[in-house]
Amino acid sequence: MKLIFRMAWRNIWRNRRRTIITMSSIVCAIVLSIIMRSMQLGSYGKMIDNVVGTYTGLLQVHARGYWNDKTINNTFAASDSLLEAIAAIKGVTVVVPRLESFALAAGADRSRGSFIVGIDPEKEHRLTGLRKRLIEGDYLKAHDDGALVAEGLAKFLMVGVGDSIVLLGQGYHGVSAAGAFRIRGIVRFATPELNRSFVYLDLGAAQSLFSADRHLTSAVVEPEKRAMTDETVRTLRSILDRETYEVLTWRELLPELVQQIQGDNAGGIIMLAILYLVVAFGIFGTILMMTDERIREFGIVNAVGLSCGRLAVMTGIETMLLSLLAALSGSAIALPVVYYFNVHPIRLTGEGARAMINFGVEPVLPFLLDWRLFLVQILIVVAMTAVTMLYPLFVLKSLKPVSAMRR
Repeated sequence: MKLIFRMAWRNIWRNRRRTIITMSSIVCAIVLSIIMRSMQLGSYGKMIDNVVGTYTGLLQVHARGYWNDKTINNTFAASDSLLEAIAAIKGVTVVVPRLESFALAAGADRSRGSFIVGIDPEKEHRLTGLRKRLIEGDYLKAHDDGALVAEGLAKFLMVGVGDSIVLLGQGYHGVSAAGAFRIRGIVRFATPELNRSFVYLDLGAAQSLFSADRHLTSAVVEPEKRAMTDETVRTLRSILDRETYEVLTWRELLPELVQQIQGDNAGGIIMLAILYLVVAFGIFGTILMMTDERIREFGIVNAVGLSCGRLAVMTGIETMLLSLLAALSGSAIALPVVYYFNVHPIRLTGEGARAMINFGVEPVLPFLLDWRLFLVQILIVVAMTAVTMLYPLFVLKSLKPVSAMRR
């Protein structure tokens, strides 16, 4: 076997120019595919983080029917025992209570419809990093009677830290909701939709404003890892009364985002398929030439005692060595590029940036650094090579030494 391996290695470099050209095509395909997929998957992760990590969380518990009819009347009474039971589930890192509703936010001269969110300040920060988004003023404290206002909304209303903001809306079961709150701080969101409409209050202050004492519209549950979301959902649905509560994942909360990612991902896969199809024909062309020009050689070595089976093994080793060497070289070239743009994401400017902002996405293109991304591309090349190996196997199976030596 060692002799066959050595012969296979030497056979690869018998025609250096052809080997280098073939390897170059595979290396280019690997580099392009890794960089393209890394950018695609990294942008998907950024989109998810912009929305899921900024606000919705990975999964939420609501009163049954709330997501189809988001009104303050579709709240549920949240006892400490309920929240503690959810927090006790294995893998759950934090349970964030919220009371959400719409109200008219007014400054001295302007008003705008806004989304009011009552929060537990510390738990909210653990989930979304809200304190880090503070660009001016102070963060909310427990039992605070002030408000945090999104930067875009504050600019529209022409208010700042220390000014008062008036909220007018409808409370629980039709009760009027009206209150004035001192602005404690201004927060900035990457997502424009959030940046122009959000007002945060302490949970107790929001419950008092909307006359919904001890009621919540949602409890955001954050598993330790995104991969644990489905398992956590199954556990929650098993311990909660399905007639009273509904448990929804971020995919169910944000179907438009999921569809957008799936559509874009399908386009990326088609492009990769075309790229690899071209490379596959290049590899097959190389195998075709290598096989046809060595028919006489195969006949001679077969006549002196090397079986067709061993010849097939040798040609297979040659092809696999060629493809693996090229795939590993391509991965080695792509790795520093992917690593650099993972640490230093591309920030878009101009029309491209405005288009992404209008779509509600931060204009940043981060790259995903994941060993599985490299492994998949290597396996694809190996699989293509394995298919092209069928041709020399077919030739060797029907090999006749006497006829082959006369060529």
